[in-house]
Amino acid sequence: MLNVNDEKRAYDYSSSCTFYMVAVVVLLLCQAVAGFVSAAVGDPEFAKDGVFNTAFMIAVQLCSAAFIVLYTRFKKRRFNFQFVNEHTRDARVSPLQFVLPAVAALVLLCGMFLPTTWYGFFTQYVLRVPPEFGSIVLDTPASVVMIVIASVFMAPICEEIIYRGVLFNGLKSEMSSLKAVLLSALAFMLMHMSPAQVVFQLSLGVVAACIMNACKRLLPCIIMHAAANAFALVIELTPLGATLGSCVVWLTNNVAAAVFITLGLFVGAGALLFVIVKFGFGKKPAVDDGATETPADGTADGRDEMLAAMRKKDGTFKYIIGAGICATLLIVNTVVSVL
Repeated sequence: MLNVNDEKRAYDYSSSCTFYMVAVVVLLLCQAVAGFVSAAVGDPEFAKDGVFNTAFMIAVQLCSAAFIVLYTRFKKRRFNFQFVNEHTRDARVSPLQFVLPAVAALVLLCGMFLPTTWYGFFTQYVLRVPPEFGSIVLDTPASVVMIVIASVFMAPICEEIIYRGVLFNGLKSEMSSLKAVLLSALAFMLMHMSPAQVVFQLSLGVVAACIMNACKRLLPCIIMHAAANAFALVIELTPLGATLGSCVVWLTNNVAAAVFITLGLFVGAGALLFVIVKFGFGKKPAVDDGATETPADGTADGRDEMLAAMRKKDGTFKYIIGAGICATLLIVNTVVSVL
């Protein structure tokens, strides 16, 4: 039985990597259950049903939320980040915390729309991945409502806690901010296990991690993630998607213009995102993340250093396992889609 008086430790490098690895296992278990259900029905079209897939997405996020809460309590850990602001009496939630992340999401979509489109052409015509592979048929009001619930409200919260809140801060405790940004974004991208989402999910993970690094608050990351998913749904479900498709057709017939416009949007969006992240999210809150654990007497002898090195190796191993599983399944999904 847990002692309520035991002090909760923040997620450090090793425990955050373990947390990430277990989160991947939970995701795989959910996918296995969905596969069993689909196989039990026996109808090949059922696996493509929009209501089933969106309901499965909601179920996955509910499982992720339960995992986050139960695992953190069982391990007697605490988060080493703030959701909104530092715990001070005069702390206020600025409206910019809600506006700037949405602006960043819009800028990200503008800058990455064409690179994502060209990558989609690469997967379709070079790798021979069918364009409809991994897509969800949203042909009923119920499926549209459920995908909004799953991708705009639930997924940003759960995924940001796992990949920016816990994993990024844990990685940052043992490496530079740049390495932590890239590795957490890589883990986030691989988690989707979709060949069609590689470019956009990686860029989304990088921007969200940079925001976390700049302000050490999770709320702006959640809002940016939710806004990006919402904007993507607007493009898919409204005539705006057809308009952008017509622009892409014109660009494919004008290679020189396509190159300059793609590079211009990419560089311009990147510069604007840098300004937004650098100057738009204020000073980092002075929070003691508690990730560095020192002995009771304040000294660090050889044994403590050896244990710390072992924990670091254990964390690295757990990260490699989690990322390796997702990378393997990403490759498998790509091969299956071609076959």
